Amino acid sequence: MSVIELKNINKYFGTGISRVHVLQDINFAADRGQLILVVGPSGSGKSTFLTIAGGLQTPTSGSVEVEGKPVEKLSKAQRDKLRLNQVGFVLQSYNLVPYLKVREQFEFVDKIKKQGTLNKPELADLLKQLGISELVDKFPGELSGGQTQRVAIARALYANPDIVLADEPTAALDSEKVMEVGKLFKELAETRNKAVVVVTHDTRLLEYADKVYEIMDGKMKSATKPA
Repeated sequence: MSVIELKNINKYFGTGISRVHVLQDINFAADRGQLILVVGPSGSGKSTFLTIAGGLQTPTSGSVEVEGKPVEKLSKAQRDKLRLNQVGFVLQSYNLVPYLKVREQFEFVDKIKKQGTLNKPELADLLKQLGISELVDKFPGELSGGQTQRVAIARALYANPDIVLADEPTAALDSEKVMEVGKLFKELAETRNKAVVVVTHDTRLLEYADKVYEIMDGKMKSATKPA
């Protein structure tokens, strides 16, 4: 059984003549142990797809299932618990707390999620892998765009979710760091049995993917991974 599945998802924004069909009959499934890319240009519906998959938005029609349970049938409290324990987000806005140092970003997660996060050696390994060990006493405002992005990735992974949803996680990174992030997501999926879903237009990540979907003008199809 897929850990997350989207069935016949449609999403409209606006009303009347301003109504836009952003996602059209989307079907998608992700299994544990897989790194899946959803590739498409800006404005194709990638971010809307991701926020619906993670329960941040509700579809106009269709169903999102996590571990076989329809998310739309959960109460608000149950959806909040689902996002806290099972879904980790890496969003373009980073969502770091501006007045907390990097090390305090992880302590903040501990206040929200009381158990199940990475232990100290695992966090140290993660920070080293992302090349941000030396940044733990910096504030977000003191970081470059690429550094901020890597801290946001680390914070999402620190919560140890079953599903990781990443929105353009390599947009501010050079090719060397893209390789590190690609390897990290691949390793995370395989060794920790996570479902990692990355929406991106960065073709440098394709070599690390187990499955690739293409999204264009709100329509999704399975794509063949280039050799």
